[in-house]
Amino acid sequence: MSGPFQLGSKKDPGQRVRARCSDLGLAVWRTNAAGLILEEPFGEGLLGLWLRAGPLGRRIASTTSKWDGDREPDLHELFTGCWLLPLAERRRRRLVGYTVALAFGPDGLQQPEFEEMCKAAQLQSAAVRRVMRTWANHDKGSCTRLLQMLRWMYEDQRAIAEHEDAIETFTDRLGNAYETIDLLYALGRSMNELDEPETFLQASLERLHEAAEFAWAMLVFPKGTHEGVPTRRDSFSAGRPTMPFDEIEKASRELIAKLGRPDTLTICSDVEGFEPDGGPQVVVQPVLREQGPIGWLLAGEKGGNDPQVSTYDTHLIEAAAGYLGPFLENAELYREQKALFVGMLKALSASIDAKDPYTCGHSARVAHISACLARKIGLDPRTVERIHIAGLVHDIGKIGIPEHILGKTSRLTDDEFDAIKRHPDIGHRILRDLPQFDDVLPAVLHHHERWDGRGYPKGLAGEDIPLAARIMALADTFDAMSSTRAYRPAMSRDKVFAEFRRCSGTQFDPSLVDPFLSLNFARYDEMVSEARDLSTDLKAA
Repeated sequence: MSGPFQLGSKKDPGQRVRARCSDLGLAVWRTNAAGLILEEPFGEGLLGLWLRAGPLGRRIASTTSKWDGDREPDLHELFTGCWLLPLAERRRRRLVGYTVALAFGPDGLQQPEFEEMCKAAQLQSAAVRRVMRTWANHDKGSCTRLLQMLRWMYEDQRAIAEHEDAIETFTDRLGNAYETIDLLYALGRSMNELDEPETFLQASLERLHEAAEFAWAMLVFPKGTHEGVPTRRDSFSAGRPTMPFDEIEKASRELIAKLGRPDTLTICSDVEGFEPDGGPQVVVQPVLREQGPIGWLLAGEKGGNDPQVSTYDTHLIEAAAGYLGPFLENAELYREQKALFVGMLKALSASIDAKDPYTCGHSARVAHISACLARKIGLDPRTVERIHIAGLVHDIGKIGIPEHILGKTSRLTDDEFDAIKRHPDIGHRILRDLPQFDDVLPAVLHHHERWDGRGYPKGLAGEDIPLAARIMALADTFDAMSSTRAYRPAMSRDKVFAEFRRCSGTQFDPSLVDPFLSLNFARYDEMVSEARDLSTDLKAA
């Protein structure tokens, strides 16, 4: 049961012992090493008024000051029947003050000193004596034993506090280690997303912000140049700072310039341009490649219990930057290889289109329109890109069709038309042994299927036709109708659109026709014009 001097819940050993004293019915004061009273008992009513009376406090302070830094002062009898139980408090072996408990015996309540203190507090001694009688049950022997018990209790509590600190420190380190491992695992797992570097960079910043206690994290690249950086963006950011991100970016770039484009981690304090008042510390970590820094990872406004940047923080930021550098290098190599790959496909498709002077640029235009329609209906960027690739190679099977058939200006015979109809299957056979084309094979094979099942080569119908092939059927037919051929002139845009509406649900997937007709064909028209000029130049040559 709690005593009359209940103290609040405390964490350090001295505060815990003072709370136990209150439970034991002892009034407790806390002083500094010089005897200045820092905390008084919280007793209520007459008892509280008497304990906090000036004369008692002054006598306790005077006595404490005489201990003069004694690490283990003896039991002190303040007056007959009234004892002070002193307990030295230490922090890392340094004396910081005393906990002083007050114990009374029955005789103490009859002493003149007690009467004087009641009179000084303007309290009736009989009333105070009646209140104090229930806990005035000590003598010198019990106080000596009680003091020893309190000292043991203090040492036990100090050991417990040290153990709790050690456990808390270990827990923090374990938590930090987990956050670091989790961050690095997430980054490592995502490093194969070379075709979407911006997604990876943004996700990396967000994971870093979650793992650290900084209000914001930012990745900046030099403005005006993207050499060695496979992204069009100059900066990425995450977090909830006290100032707008555009202002943080401006201040960050000024700081990087002031530091001379640092190539090692730097911790800056009171940096101009950051709020509030120069802002807390800002960490600047370069993202390195062989030629030096290609960008900088910054973090600022650290929160938590310790606003100072710790070794954990710097290790986490260094580790994140250590992943970003190799990723950007690999992504740049991937971009170069992809550009080379697409360039080769364009050259291959152009060489096939060139077999017929009237289809110059056809595959590139089909690829463009197919990708536009795929994007229009909400397909993801990677699928759009693969449909674009499929458009470039959709007619690769024509390499196996004799040129005199492809370029024939008169009506085709049945045998010649059957030969033409074999080009999707030939293209499929050419590409099927190349793993890079596994996902584009269905579009190559089925782009001449019809929604009503009257197409070729398999006679598929409806949704049995792969979506990419249904998309490409529209693009292929549109370009064929919009282009001049040996046997007819190009059809007008209005006439082509009217034909598409008429064939919706028979030749074409009806769910794709309206999205197709709403596309912007400006770039397509430019491609047609470019192909016409190229064809004219080739004929002149």
